[in-house]
Amino acid sequence: MRNRWISVLLCVGIFAAGLVGCGSTDKEDKSVVAGEDAQEEESGSKLAAADDEDVGIVRDSGEEVTEEEEALAQSIRLEGMSLSILGDSISTFDGWIPGECTVFYPRDGEVTDVSETWWMQLLEETGMELCSNNSSAGSTCTGDSLCAEEPSYGCSGGRISLLMGQQGKMPDIIVVYMGINDLLKGVPLGENDGTQLVEEGVVDNFSDAYSLILDKLASDYPISQVYCCSLTPVGEWGTDQPFVVFKNHRGFTAADYSERIRIIAENKGVPVIDLDDCGIMIDNLQEMTSDGVHLTPAGMACVKEAVLYGLQGVY
Repeated sequence: MRNRWISVLLCVGIFAAGLVGCGSTDKEDKSVVAGEDAQEEESGSKLAAADDEDVGIVRDSGEEVTEEEEALAQSIRLEGMSLSILGDSISTFDGWIPGECTVFYPRDGEVTDVSETWWMQLLEETGMELCSNNSSAGSTCTGDSLCAEEPSYGCSGGRISLLMGQQGKMPDIIVVYMGINDLLKGVPLGENDGTQLVEEGVVDNFSDAYSLILDKLASDYPISQVYCCSLTPVGEWGTDQPFVVFKNHRGFTAADYSERIRIIAENKGVPVIDLDDCGIMIDNLQEMTSDGVHLTPAGMACVKEAVLYGLQGVY
């Protein structure tokens, strides 16, 4: 029985190893033989195939596999997949983001080596490949959606286009981890629940901007699986304790923006990775952040675990 289970894992591993990802020379050679159309077909069908039949493996005896065994199978499925990130300062690192984007780490904060970032930890643990880390410090979701040059606007066509890999390859997975700067800058929350169309131009509230981002991702990256991240707790210096919950001048907290992310994502059928429940809390922000916002290596590890769990939950 054990041999049969190992055979299943090997089959899954062989399948995952053959998937096309950004930046892999071997995979590019194979795509030349099969043709570019076949590559896109394979990438799209690969995401659709991550259903109960593939993930919920059952032995011949009818006994379900253990959580550890299923996690192993899911990790094998992630191996070789390509990842792009739409993020802000928390996901930056010098030399790993597009040249037009603004760097935070390692010039500021406590993350001094790229291996300490949440996304590099994820890549190393799963065997995934980085397609594009489209992260820029200080960027908000809101702004001029028609601006092609300014990296500060997450909803802009210019930022969305930077998620593409080399030679125009689409990522298998896109993680959207933005919204903290909208909170810090007091951007209006808005009332869009993800069902209202948003016109291109200057988008001045978070709900419209986030909804537009997901619409553009669905249009421009049809074969990519998109994930949204809620926000980690954000604090400000307290008097009786190191940090208290940060409220912007409109009275909103990170939890308010996270709830709006969930509402919009649910109505658009996009899974949400819960970073507001990843082990980072107001009570431990002194350990998890350097300033109530920017993550330390300990905070990065918490985010990595939450993202990994979120990806495995679907695959």
